[in-house]
Amino acid sequence: MIGAEINWQSLPIQEAAVALYKNQRIQRHADNAALVDELMSSNWLLPAEEEEQFILSARGQSGLEALLDLRLPQWREWMALLEGDGLLLGEVFAQRWGFIKEQLRADLPRTLNRATVQQALLGDARQELPEHLHKQLPDLQLCDDRCLHLRGSLDMKLVKKHGQTIELKKIWRQLSEAVIPERDFQQVKEADGELPYLVLTIEDRGVFLDIDLPDNLLAVWVAPQHLSLAGDFLRFLPQFVPHVHFGDLDHRGLVIAERLALMSQRPVKRFVPSFWEDYRATFANKVSQQMDGKGAQWQGPILSIALLRELMTSQRWLAQAPLLFDARLHEEIRRLMD
Repeated sequence: MIGAEINWQSLPIQEAAVALYKNQRIQRHADNAALVDELMSSNWLLPAEEEEQFILSARGQSGLEALLDLRLPQWREWMALLEGDGLLLGEVFAQRWGFIKEQLRADLPRTLNRATVQQALLGDARQELPEHLHKQLPDLQLCDDRCLHLRGSLDMKLVKKHGQTIELKKIWRQLSEAVIPERDFQQVKEADGELPYLVLTIEDRGVFLDIDLPDNLLAVWVAPQHLSLAGDFLRFLPQFVPHVHFGDLDHRGLVIAERLALMSQRPVKRFVPSFWEDYRATFANKVSQQMDGKGAQWQGPILSIALLRELMTSQRWLAQAPLLFDARLHEEIRRLMD
């Protein structure tokens, strides 16, 4: 039976089959070769004048619709969306990349911004570039261009793959934080020099910048969109360096800690200062109706930590920001390293 050996779950195969019906012709390449070769062997395709181009034969024209009904039931929905000048994702890519390729600069960087590439080649910065289309590009690495934010006073270094070193202490002497762009961090192979006694991840941007840090402690800002980058960094540190997370006492704060543990492949302890209970009556906020974001509804089982249990049962949450002003905070952080 025609098509039985073809992987119809493959996006390149799906797009190629629908484009063949729409255009009555197809260009053979590595990702659709299985489809083209089988249709050729069944006399459904005939060679066109252009190299690696094929057109539907009379037999193919009469049988393709039934084949698509059998193997790709949703194909008619695709065709409805493609009425008029509508193009499949692969067709958009082929048009745009075909044009750009003719003008391609010789010094193209090896790492490019993901959203920029997707806007240029797919017409939508938020449309993910499928792997089979990415393979048609030169040897490029796509990057979200997030940043790693670090604070401390350690003589710590990040050694890059080609021998260059990022000396964090020199940055900290001149700036309030070290900001390492993702594309530079991708070149780091190891951490060297003085290692921290403890690494403290902090959710709130202002608290991260303004908190008084004890010596030998390394602070990392972990906004939700930066978690995977922070997790990659934490994996450079030895397992004997404890990781403590200091975040809001809300559902998102708990999720950030759990995700960091998963991404860094190391245990994490939540930092809940002993005096935080004093803030509950005045500073606790009602949880929102949303299921994610700051102050979102609590989800999951009630936890055993007394303050968390009280907040969860009363549907309230506490931001970490007010603790920045409390003189007791520095001493509690220092005790984490004892």
